[in-house]
Amino acid sequence: MNTFFSQNLRLLRNRMPEKTSQEKLAELLEIKKPTLGSYESGRAEPKYADLIKIAQFFDVEIDELLKEDLSKRPAGIRRSNLRILATTVDSENNENIEFVPIKALAGYTASYDDVDFIQELPTFQVPFLSSDKKYRVFPIKGDSMLPLQSGSLVFAEYIENWHDIKDGTICIVVTREDGVVLKKINNHLAEKNVLILNSTNTLFDPYPILGSEIQEIWKFAGYFQEEFPN
Repeated sequence: MNTFFSQNLRLLRNRMPEKTSQEKLAELLEIKKPTLGSYESGRAEPKYADLIKIAQFFDVEIDELLKEDLSKRPAGIRRSNLRILATTVDSENNENIEFVPIKALAGYTASYDDVDFIQELPTFQVPFLSSDKKYRVFPIKGDSMLPLQSGSLVFAEYIENWHDIKDGTICIVVTREDGVVLKKINNHLAEKNVLILNSTNTLFDPYPILGSEIQEIWKFAGYFQEEFPN
């Protein structure tokens, strides 16, 4: 287990108001006090269920608890409030709609937050889309979302707060491992830090993905395809 975990857990508890004790935090987390103490001292590796509880309680990702020195992050700043979108604007400071071509999909997964990468994408404007929302266009590949055909272009609206996504919402989900996928979501982030991704093609099984694996989520807003859907 990465040594940052015990260090981060002590740090986060000490940053709580009124000098929260191990006993009080253990009560809030519904973890036994000796277990919490062994986590803080590094004498025991945390159970996965406890990792989820701790990450949710402090509003950080599991990867951050394990791999990042949180002491270098200013107190009071939470990841969910710092989800920053790399974007572009036109000459009149209006938000562009960026188009991610097929050839850029693989690079997008690694560079979605890289301003230089995003600025190289083709851009355009669509007057009838809401000016107070952010849109991007992604091509979809494969037949997991039939009747939407492979090669269709999906217009999608940026979602900042993932916890507000309602079950059954169709979204572009940008993930570390699977890249850019279009799926219907069942949202269990609040209680389990997991999304269940479903295809509209029943030949494809649903599968879970941890919140820590998600990079961006965009809500389906429309599509363009060259052939009429069957």
